Order: sequence, then C-alpha cells, then structure tokens
Amino acid sequence: MIGCVGFDSFGQELVEGLKDDGIDTSGIVFVDEVMTGVSVIVVEEESGENRIMFSPGANYELTPERFIDLPAPLPDLIVLQMEIPLETILQVLEIARKHAVDVLLNPAPALELPNAAYNAITHLVLNETEAALLSQIQGSDWEKVARKFLSMGVNNVVITLGSEGAFFATSEGSGQVPGDSVKAVDTTGAGDTFVGAYAVSVVKATKTGQNPDISEAVRRANKAAAFTVQKPGAQDAIPFTSEIFSQE
Repeated sequence: MIGCVGFDSFGQELVEGLKDDGIDTSGIVFVDEVMTGVSVIVVEEESGENRIMFSPGANYELTPERFIDLPAPLPDLIVLQMEIPLETILQVLEIARKHAVDVLLNPAPALELPNAAYNAITHLVLNETEAALLSQIQGSDWEKVARKFLSMGVNNVVITLGSEGAFFATSEGSGQVPGDSVKAVDTTGAGDTFVGAYAVSVVKATKTGQNPDISEAVRRANKAAAFTVQKPGAQDAIPFTSEIFSQE
C-alpha cells in the first residue's frame, strides 16, 4: 500500500487497521501539518445506497515526485484510484508503461484524463456514472461505451452496474455478468471490494503464466461485492477471499 496520512488519530488508526489485515504499510508516509483524508458517508436505510462527502487532506501530499521510479521487485499489478492528484496518476501510468507493468485504474472520483493516458491502462474498472462522464456517451449502451475505451488503448473494460452485475469488454469479446441477489444493508465499499477481488483474480492468473479470464474475474468480483453490501460499514465489511470462495 502506498499513500500519505497525517499525524492524527485517523492516520494512526488507518495504518494500524491495514497492518492488522496483513497489508504492507511501509509505503505509507506520515506528513506534517495536514489532516488524514476522510469521508463522511450517509446511508439510506431502506435501500442501503450511500452518498459520500470526501475531504482529500493528506491524499494530496502524494505528489509525482514520490514516483520517480518503481521499487524492485516490480509489482504484478498497480491498482490506482483518483483520490490523489491527477498529476501523480499520470506519473504512475508513465512509469508503469516504461516498465511494462499492468495497471488497474478505478477512476473514482472521475476526472477527465488525457487521451494518451488510456493506452497505459490494462484494466479500467468504473461505474455507470464514471463511464458516462469519461466516455461522454449518455445512455446505457455499455458495448458502445466500452468499445470507445478499447479504441483508446485500454485492454480490458469493466463497467459495474450495481445489483445488475457488471458489463465487460476486451478485444476478444464482451458480455454482462449478473450480480448475486442479496439484501443490501450498506453499499459503501462495494466498488472497492469489486476492484480488490477482480485484481486478485487477475494477479493469480498472470502469476501462473495464464491470460486472465475476465468473465470469471468479474463473476468473483460480483460475488465479493455482494458479500460486502450485506454488512454495515466500509473497510470492516470487506471480506477475505477465504470467507467468500471457501466452498468453490
């Protein structure tokens, strides 16, 4: 994990929580005179849908200068989101391209990217709103939306559709994988869980010398996200792989 937090209770608590979950936090930097980035989340009781108000705080201290190069050994996959400066995202994409390292970008919150950035993205995972904003295509023709991103250089496109599952497209084909039918208590963290589960499936395949089965990766990501929305909370609701797939 790479990031920046402040010398406050939120930063300490966040890093300790990551350590408890077995995550390497050596790449997280504590910075002076700035608060840890925080989100205020409002959950609708009946639907479980959420609204998030985000204050980036120390996230914006993760500047491009921190990514002059990638540390050895090179990662199997870089997972990026957009709660850090756009300039940093572009720097990471350029360094990843230089070293031929795969990148998964989850453009949340969505910000317009230069066209040249897309051919450094191996996996673009985004929701309906983000897909419409970045593609500038309105409506629900996900095939058309995904094909636009593919034409710009992205290898694999996944558009999450909430309870309806997710649509995926690659150079070899496309399809929609239905979501698991569950009672949603709190949708906070569903997207993050989807991205994490998808990333795990992709890395497991590539580490054994296989091409990832994108349809299967999406199926497993749907299942993981469905597990998360049945519990209240964000990070605490995200399951371990063993909790979800132990019976498969």
